[in-house]
Order: sequence, then structure tokens, then C-alpha cells
Amino acid sequence: MANIGGQKIFMPKPPDRGSFPLDHESECKTSMISYLKCLNDNNSDNTSCRLLAKDYLKCRMDRQLMAKEDFKVLGFKDQTDATLDHK
Repeated sequence: MANIGGQKIFMPKPPDRGSFPLDHESECKTSMISYLKCLNDNNSDNTSCRLLAKDYLKCRMDRQLMAKEDFKVLGFKDQTDATLDHK
């Protein structure tokens, strides 16, 4: 198929890490809500919410809702590995 009018054709690509299961059982909902509330309270400034983001990702990994990954690979090189309780 030719490009009409010189427009480029969008070719979607899959996510780098593939798909992962949705949290249908709401196992990590508390962590997710805390993180989203923090973002809302801080004008979407992730810097203020990094520990909550890490807690949410840890919850997902612990419950096999995403593949286990080293936090350094996920961009948490400057954060300590303090574990937070999950509800």
C-alpha cells in the first residue's frame, strides 16, 4: 500500500518487557492508590513518590503479576531496598 499524501504509516510495537497480568484480585490496589494519590498531591512529580512506586512494583513482583526484576534495572539505583508492608 502506498503512502497517500506522504504520510507515514504507524507501525505499533509491543512493550519492551511484554505484557503482564492485570491485578484482577486487587492484591496491589492499596500500593497503587497510594502511589497515584502521591502523584496527584505532587503535581505528577514522580521524584516525591519513588518509594511508593517501588513498593507497588515490589507488590506486583511478589504476587507474580510481573516478572521479577532487579530494582536497579527499573531505575531505582539511588533508592535503598527497604521493604514496605503490603496490605
